[in-house]
Amino acid sequence: MISLSVDINWWALLQVTVVTIVVSVLIAALMSLANWFFSGTGASEEPTATRKVAGYIMLGIIGLLVLFGLYLMIPYFHHG
Repeated sequence: MISLSVDINWWALLQVTVVTIVVSVLIAALMSLANWFFSGTGASEEPTATRKVAGYIMLGIIGLLVLFGLYLMIPYFHHG
């Protein structure tokens, strides 16, 4: 007979769940903001240079968040 014993750290599971939800909402908000910066204003269809730069900054922040998430998930980067 095989006996399996599993202990779940519920506090750690709750922390991971909360951080996942918060970062997902943050990425969605930044992507929405970047889309708003790239869209034209009411008077002109073409966004200004300042809005384009701000949109690219938002996309850069999103990219950094994704890369940081990959860093946390790939164990190769965590060796001594």
